[in-house]
Amino acid sequence: MASTIPTPDRIVCLDECHCEIPSFDVPHTYKGYNNTAPELIAERIQDATIIITTRVPLSRAALEQCTPDLRLVAVMAAGYDIIDLDTCRERGIKVCNIPSASAESVAEHAFSLYLAVKRRIVELDALTRAGEEWPAKKTAIHRYGGLPKTWRSETLGIVGYGTLGKRIEVIAKALGMSTLIADRKGVPISSVRPGRVQFSKTLKECTAIVLCCPLDASTQGMIGERELRNMDNEAILINVSRGGVVDEKALVEALQGAWIAGAATDVFATEPASVSTSPLLARDVPNLTLSPHVAWYADTSIENLKTTIKSNLEAFVAGSPVNLV
Repeated sequence: MASTIPTPDRIVCLDECHCEIPSFDVPHTYKGYNNTAPELIAERIQDATIIITTRVPLSRAALEQCTPDLRLVAVMAAGYDIIDLDTCRERGIKVCNIPSASAESVAEHAFSLYLAVKRRIVELDALTRAGEEWPAKKTAIHRYGGLPKTWRSETLGIVGYGTLGKRIEVIAKALGMSTLIADRKGVPISSVRPGRVQFSKTLKECTAIVLCCPLDASTQGMIGERELRNMDNEAILINVSRGGVVDEKALVEALQGAWIAGAATDVFATEPASVSTSPLLARDVPNLTLSPHVAWYADTSIENLKTTIKSNLEAFVAGSPVNLV
């Protein structure tokens, strides 16, 4: 009897711009796009059996226009909040991600942002280049608004204790900082896990908070007005998780009202961010440092992404899927 030739998968990648896509050792055809505008998503994925995406969202409306043969959405990132998981489950579409691919780079970027805010690097760079205030006043220490703490005087609160949170903890301790690991928001003190601290207590007692948790129903809007008012007025908030974890309007109010000392974020509720989509880009927000969702970008991250997207896809086609969400 003649052997059955496997039907080639039709693989479509919606945003090659973030990382080179490796070759796949499975029967397939491939179509890649540098990036995909919202109005082109449905058209480009309609015949795919496997979709690869990093930041291009897949909504219910887009997925419902796909062929019934669509069987895998491979997210080329750790976060998969851009995918409508309910629709995927209803249609029997599997979803996989690449957990921890960029933890090393994101942890380093988190501390870069923290130091930029703490030492007011961006503000002082502009002051120095202007060449007026420093010569006139003979100093610039008045820009700090208080005496900065050194690492051994700081307590870092970590919200999200996966691979990234653990990496951040290692770096913080190496720098001489004390650390607190927050339990989930809303967990009563009687149910706090060993080694964790109640969420509200972490916010209140730490001089810096790093958010490195996933975005889901339990973390959407997790940091709002109440939480920001609960933080120490000398505290710094760093967000390298997802934009939706923080209420951006409340953060602007907190910085303008000096509820906290400063903040930095690499992520936004709507990306790419612009003045029209995010209040964080307003010009009158003090001691706020921003970067355009690039914390993940590094040599080790790219290597991990390419290796894991290849193994994820090939394992799925072979009938032994890994990293399913």
